[in-house]
Amino acid sequence: MSFTQGAKASQACISCRKQKRKCDKTLPMCSLCGRMGRPCDYSDGSPPVPTADDLASLHTRLAELEQRLRNPAVSETSPSVFSDASRQSVNSRGPLWLGPPSMNRFPSAIFLDIDCFKWAQLPIPKPNVDVPQDVYEILSHGNAVQEATAEYFDSVHHWFPIISKKRMSLGISLWEGGPDLAMLFLAMKLVTSQPVAGVDSAVDNHLYTASKRFLALLEGSGTLSLIHLQSMILVTLYEFGHAIYPAAWMSIAMCARYIDIIGIPSFKESSLMLGSCATWTESEERRRVWWAVYILDRAICLGNKKRYSLPEPEDNFILPVDDRAWDDGDPSRGLQASINTPAYQPQGPFARLAQVSMLISQTTTHCRTTVRNNLRNTASPFDITSVQSLIDTLISFGRIAQNDQTSPCTPPTPASTTTAASTTTPEDLYFALLAPRCLALSALIQVLDVYSCPENLRDGPGPGGIDAPNPKTADELAMQVRAISGLRDASMAVRDLSLEMLEAVMLPAGQRRLSPLCLDALYAAMATLHWLWKEGGDAVVGEALEDVRRAIGRLAMRWRLANEYIDMVHHHDVTTIMAWKGVSP
Repeated sequence: MSFTQGAKASQACISCRKQKRKCDKTLPMCSLCGRMGRPCDYSDGSPPVPTADDLASLHTRLAELEQRLRNPAVSETSPSVFSDASRQSVNSRGPLWLGPPSMNRFPSAIFLDIDCFKWAQLPIPKPNVDVPQDVYEILSHGNAVQEATAEYFDSVHHWFPIISKKRMSLGISLWEGGPDLAMLFLAMKLVTSQPVAGVDSAVDNHLYTASKRFLALLEGSGTLSLIHLQSMILVTLYEFGHAIYPAAWMSIAMCARYIDIIGIPSFKESSLMLGSCATWTESEERRRVWWAVYILDRAICLGNKKRYSLPEPEDNFILPVDDRAWDDGDPSRGLQASINTPAYQPQGPFARLAQVSMLISQTTTHCRTTVRNNLRNTASPFDITSVQSLIDTLISFGRIAQNDQTSPCTPPTPASTTTAASTTTPEDLYFALLAPRCLALSALIQVLDVYSCPENLRDGPGPGGIDAPNPKTADELAMQVRAISGLRDASMAVRDLSLEMLEAVMLPAGQRRLSPLCLDALYAAMATLHWLWKEGGDAVVGEALEDVRRAIGRLAMRWRLANEYIDMVHHHDVTTIMAWKGVSP
């Protein structure tokens, strides 16, 4: 049979269809089958039985795949994130995530006798860990690394910037990385993954199970690096956002312990474990990693009011600098501010997140102490001034964060700088500042809730309280009136914010940028509105409750934590919402 030159088949050949490879449909044989030396069949029938030549060809292809996994192609690195120079330098030194072999053991003296470790100047070896096969397969599939990094820096990085985009674009992070670099890419892919339809639990995500196994392997091998800690934080963030408990609770404690080991944010201590910082960008990255653990630790304790794993920052600690200056690697715009800097002074979104986390810490400690003292019938005087000051501070901070969303105040830039500044769109800024706004409302509702109960606090909140004949003082009664009114106002403010968020996340691009740190405020408002409606039956309150519920239901498309909050409100009293809707149980 003769074929016209340049003739094409009407469909891909059986071999290419089976392997899901692109077929050029060239007659009489496609290019791929020609290179592999195998029969090329364009029929609609089933593929022919493999011959001995086919099996030999398969062995060759598997060997090529194994070699490619050990030496990743340049194309797997995102061109939007990694520069040409960094790709060339990475290729010149071999695989991205295969570190130098080492037979040394991790120095136990760090934990048994730290002074001995310092005096002897014992080395901390890089462990020789084999990347698990399942992780290889995930990261080598198509452009997995490229897509994971691009998606991460376009979504999570805007509201939780803890990985230096500049250092990665220059290839510095790649030079320093070993097996832990593969874990970081895997964690980026994990935290940006969306809930899968038909999968009941986020625990069933194959990326999550692979990440947990790999983290355990790195921990057991004695891996000690900033990249490893960043991976742990991203996995913890995934667990928090999808309500994987008690894993999230235990993971944040592990991050806090890890911080103690490597000694950040102290430059002296971290240099001992991680090596000296060569650039300002690197030192800022270490500081941001400490703040990331602090922020997650406070957020995870919001609902349970347990003790924190990470202590409060010391007076000499520094807030994260302006996010755009850090992304650009421009120290001339990286103006530092102390943790005692007043909230009205301009700060970047991540610094705002750090500031509101410190306010959450104050609020939770105050509520825990107040309830504990009253349950123990401690005759401590009620200080209405301090309570009102805390409430006013939270309200003021929420307004400042809201104003930052519409009219951001960026720290002044020296006129002499010539570094091209990165651009932040209004949408980026809006989503980056949503979490500080929501967390401020969460803390506000928390403290108001403690003082809103008409009964004396010595009764103990909830159904487990006991009778206490002592009436409230005049200050306590005044605080109760303000607390109930403030709870309504705060919950209605959350309702307005939830409608904003509902509009912002209508498209998938908006859903990807939403932080799970926003969700507690919506739940707290739902629980409060539920109570207020049950007490008075106000139709306005009932409508607000339904608005917030509708918004948080939409957010469940990104974070499964939203579904958990919906279920908890449902448990408060399922007949209440049904009655408001006019539905008989």
